[in-house]
Amino acid sequence: MRALFVNSGILGHASVARLFREVADRDPSIDATHLDLSAELTPAERVVRRLMCAGPAPGSSAAASLALPRLRHELHAGVLAARRIRALERSGNAFDVIHFHTQATAYASLGRMRRTRSVVSIDVTQRLASGEVPAGLARLDYAPNAVMDRRVFRAAAAITATSRWAADDLLRDQPRLAERVHVMPYPVPLDGFEAGWIDERAARSPEAPVRVLFIGGDWVRKGGPELLEAWRAGGFAERACLDVVTDWPGVTALDAGGLAVHRGVRAYTPAWFQLWRRADLFAMPTRGEAFGMVFQEAAAAGLPAIGTRINAIPEIVQHGATGLLVPPDDPRALADALRRLVDDPALRTRLGGAARARIEQIASFDRYAARLGAVLRGAVSSDWLPSRAE
Repeated sequence: MRALFVNSGILGHASVARLFREVADRDPSIDATHLDLSAELTPAERVVRRLMCAGPAPGSSAAASLALPRLRHELHAGVLAARRIRALERSGNAFDVIHFHTQATAYASLGRMRRTRSVVSIDVTQRLASGEVPAGLARLDYAPNAVMDRRVFRAAAAITATSRWAADDLLRDQPRLAERVHVMPYPVPLDGFEAGWIDERAARSPEAPVRVLFIGGDWVRKGGPELLEAWRAGGFAERACLDVVTDWPGVTALDAGGLAVHRGVRAYTPAWFQLWRRADLFAMPTRGEAFGMVFQEAAAAGLPAIGTRINAIPEIVQHGATGLLVPPDDPRALADALRRLVDDPALRTRLGGAARARIEQIASFDRYAARLGAVLRGAVSSDWLPSRAE
């Protein structure tokens, strides 16, 4: 089965592209080609990107939404994908199935989707994404993208959603697509996380400071300010250390006692794994998250996690079973959750062990590879192709 994987490569999708490569490598029935749309841009592609994406970032202000920055950014991904797919075909490549992640990468390929079976991978819908910005003009920026999304979804032979949260919203809008939608949380590379770390933590001296880990590039959206407020209010510096992994400007160890800031730490590097290994718990009180892979990584590390009760996070962090959930923008509740875990090593061990056991069961690469392979083969063998009416 000749499969082409198209990935935008931006933001967290660069990590997702790496996951899809490993997943495809585990299935010998898949002859995979991968397109990372942010890699190896030609001078012409850089010019096109600058022209199409010029201006304010999506959601930057209500007035800026009139220039439709989100549509231009996502349409650029679709145009670039279509251009690179054509280049592969001109070089003699042919594909039985195309896997688009996310839906925007298929915006300029509707005609191709009518000729070649396609699978579209999503982590959020436009309606859900628009809920992260203030009501009013800012939400208008999402409307044209929602129209494009509907066309892409109708043209797809199958749709994989990373969460029930995203899948349910898609089906509220287009219930007739139910048979084509598969809920498939991302896999986690468990090989880099040692199950024995849980025992290491349990054997640490009770006098050792409890290490709390935060990882988040977007300091504000990931709830960094709320975490610092809760940290100070709870006086945790007397018995705990807060390791912050971020490149966000202005965050320094002077912001609070017991705070260490780690910059330039890239995912899946030895330094990154070492931070997970020496941590005792993970905390990220995010205000907005399409999925939350970092909570999966916390579980793989055998850590209890403190997250917010929003979006797909409750599907990853089970309150009272694998971690604790708090409302967003609530430093007092966050401080209470931190206190529970900082003060109770037995609770940390129990929740962390349960988190590791659950992630091994639901998010292994082998399980995901088997499911994705079945979805791709089902799309190829299907006698369904969308008409122009789709």
